[in-house]
Amino acid sequence: MKLAPLVGIALAAAPVAADPLRLRADALATTASPAGLLVLEADGALRSGMSAEAVVWMAGDRTSGEGASGDVLVIAVQAQTKTGFARGKVGRFVSSLGALRPVHVDGGALRLRLPKRFDAEVFAGMPVSPAGFIDGRSWDWIAGGRVARRLGDYGSVGVGYAQRRDAGRLATEELGLDAGAAIDKRHDLGARLAYDLVTPGLAEVGVSASRRTGGVRTELYARHRSPSHLLPATSLFSVIGDVPSQRAGTVITWRAAPRLDLIADLAARRVDDEYGEELVGRARLRLDPRGASVVGGELRRSGGGLSAWTGVRALARIALPHAFAIATELELVIPDEDRGRGGVWPWGLVATTWERSDWQAAVAVEASASPEYRHRIDALFQLSRRWSVK
Repeated sequence: MKLAPLVGIALAAAPVAADPLRLRADALATTASPAGLLVLEADGALRSGMSAEAVVWMAGDRTSGEGASGDVLVIAVQAQTKTGFARGKVGRFVSSLGALRPVHVDGGALRLRLPKRFDAEVFAGMPVSPAGFIDGRSWDWIAGGRVARRLGDYGSVGVGYAQRRDAGRLATEELGLDAGAAIDKRHDLGARLAYDLVTPGLAEVGVSASRRTGGVRTELYARHRSPSHLLPATSLFSVIGDVPSQRAGTVITWRAAPRLDLIADLAARRVDDEYGEELVGRARLRLDPRGASVVGGELRRSGGGLSAWTGVRALARIALPHAFAIATELELVIPDEDRGRGGVWPWGLVATTWERSDWQAAVAVEASASPEYRHRIDALFQLSRRWSVK
């Protein structure tokens, strides 16, 4: 079930005013299973220097026979000193230190701002398990830290280390190096490296440099990623295009007009022993000063071996009277060789949203054909409510 496009529509809403406590509930339903999902969010200031946040989800599937289930995504309390010297967090949260891969953990974290522009960060706890907080996690733990040196106002260089144990045995061990700096208002440099110490090898490496001249920003980049660092895919483009590989190229972003952005991403990619081109052209036009209405398009070419394909994508979001809006995304992929999986793979989403005060609602219909499904149609519904408590 693809919830990401509809969730993105809901999150485009304006944030609630900065009250001490903010609550939000999102209810989603889909015909794919059919199944439902309820997400509850809360965050706010408990007192000066202390805040808390929580995100809880509950899901039910009528066809599985297992009834409803739920889990806590985030529930944490944060505190910091008045001077900002120390900042801590306790609970369930996602830890991301420099070049180390993000970790969903039940535990604690501490950050210290030290003299001579040094920062030290540590975290420790148990990796989050779908089985719950305790079940099946005897002697499962993870710990890590990072030391960094700030460079000027907009840069730093750091080194991080993390180790994870499953049932007391070493599962993963990672060393990460990261650096980034804004040389001036027009030039930026960045680099990151993650090294797997258990199965020696590079988990992720990336370097980039960018320059701004007038309305044009040019970035040169090169990166290597292993499968463990890939994020969950959403649309058909990302399902068949975002694969573990080495990639190098340039991204040129041009503000062609006050409301028109043109982007070209020209790169070469290597997957195993196959080389191919990765060419992407994007255009996005905002139809009003706030960007509430947007139209855009994308052309993409992914070459290399039997998996080469060409695609086109169009999207639009139009604000309508009485707090309504309509949004659509359409994609069409044509593989160089169908290999019995179809010569054309379409994917489309049409959604209508409504927002009034603290209420939001959205209905969407999604249809697609892919190497996995000859045809598939899903309907999704979302209802959201926000509260502010003083």
